[in-house]
Amino acid sequence: MILKKIYRKSRWLHKYLGLILVLFLMWMSVSGIVLNHPEWVAGVSVPSWMVPPSYKTDNWNRSSLIGLRYLPDNPNLYYIYGKKGVWKTEDGGRTFEPLDNGFPKSRYYLKTNYLFLWTKENPFLLAATDGGLFKAHLKTERWQRIPLGDPSEKVKKILRVGKELIVFTESNVYRAPFPSENLKFEPLIVARNEPEQRVTLVKLFFDLHDGKVLGLAGKLWIDVMGIILFFLSFTGFYIWFNPWRWRKRQRRFNQIASIEKIKRVRFLLKYHLKLGIYVAFFFLIMGATAFFMRPPFLAAIATGTIPAKYYPGKLSQNPWEEKIHTALYDSLRNRILISATDGLWQGKADFSEPFEKTNYRVPIFVMGPTYFETTDEQKYLIGSFSGLFLLDPDKNTSVDLISGTPVGEFSVIRPGKWMVTGYFTLPDGRQYITTHDSGLHALQNDEKNFTFRLPERMNSEYTLSLWNFMFELHNGRIFQDLIGSWYILIAPLGSLLFLIITLSGIFDWFCIKMRKESKKKNKPDFRYQKSLQNSDN
Repeated sequence: MILKKIYRKSRWLHKYLGLILVLFLMWMSVSGIVLNHPEWVAGVSVPSWMVPPSYKTDNWNRSSLIGLRYLPDNPNLYYIYGKKGVWKTEDGGRTFEPLDNGFPKSRYYLKTNYLFLWTKENPFLLAATDGGLFKAHLKTERWQRIPLGDPSEKVKKILRVGKELIVFTESNVYRAPFPSENLKFEPLIVARNEPEQRVTLVKLFFDLHDGKVLGLAGKLWIDVMGIILFFLSFTGFYIWFNPWRWRKRQRRFNQIASIEKIKRVRFLLKYHLKLGIYVAFFFLIMGATAFFMRPPFLAAIATGTIPAKYYPGKLSQNPWEEKIHTALYDSLRNRILISATDGLWQGKADFSEPFEKTNYRVPIFVMGPTYFETTDEQKYLIGSFSGLFLLDPDKNTSVDLISGTPVGEFSVIRPGKWMVTGYFTLPDGRQYITTHDSGLHALQNDEKNFTFRLPERMNSEYTLSLWNFMFELHNGRIFQDLIGSWYILIAPLGSLLFLIITLSGIFDWFCIKMRKESKKKNKPDFRYQKSLQNSDN
């Protein structure tokens, strides 16, 4: 009796939570498959009318302007870079034109993370983009790809170190002799001094969620789980909707549903139950990991690590695999500082010794620095979603450059008031930051008329890559314009309800299985009885 009551409640939960989440689970399954394979959809973009207004560029926000380069002998000629590629102004910022001849056309690969300007003989630009490394002479302004080890790597930073150029991608480091007309980069082996290799909980949860923990086979398996999730969502709705519609019609017109429709529902119900129980374990993993992959519950795992031996898959032999955010060169101390997903690492500029992990007291948001450079005094200027800070590496103290106050206790999990996405200085010394939400701001009071005008083309020709659109859909941020900051709860709350649906489905399946077995035991064997009657006759 108690089991029956629990079963009724479990069925009610499974049915009505499933109906509430049917669209959520469908878009999560489709977007998850797309996110697993960015190379499949890199050339596809979503038109501007499908994108919420807040995604449009306003006052150089949303990383549309990350940094600026200028020629010393021409104070009105600037090159700017950011998510929208590289742009040029010859009138001090009143008008801009894109430098896109030979540049990646795909919105997914267009983001430019850094721009290196060589102003001496045969001046040129080097662009570090999500689509590779590109070079353009200032005379021709035509970009050409510079080959690296892996053409699909996202390039993060370009440093000039003595007579070499050092290029950092998200996983590797390359160097080439410089100055040189033909840049030929060779890979570098950059060792790390790690007593014990560890894996961040963020990586563990993400790799379990998208299947990367088992390589390509794991990602394809999660794709299959996404297809099954879509099928179960659709069939669950169909199984509920059609009997409900038939009952409604019967009440109104006294009609009886056709045998074919009943057979169809029974067929779908059969495979809804079978597939559901087969994949339930994987659904539990997907739901549990998804719960911690977005704020606010990401904070629970953001700084955690586990020994690499407990990682359930095979780790890359490259200790920097998909970890590098950016890097800086400290010429005074002859060292390089690398910001990675597992902290800050520093080592000699010639890479002759393993890099050591550092513990500088400076707020760097968990997503990594957006600006990472040395100042003329050889201090470190670091911007991130935590703000903009000046770090003295010798004293291990930092100052908030926006408020002018020393840094005390801080958190790297919560973003600051100013989510800094870029920083630059104009030829006359004026300093500016760009922020994710509100865009361009003067670091000090700007008494002069600042004329950086957003080009109309940035919005009139605005499109969003399909991958980025699906990413915003997957984490719920695409609904921010509709429900405000409550969007942050869509992913974790949906994941929690998905777990309840999965657990109730498992319980319901076992109850149905037990009821069928019970019926089989209590059901008389008519064939046996008939044979007895024949023998008596």
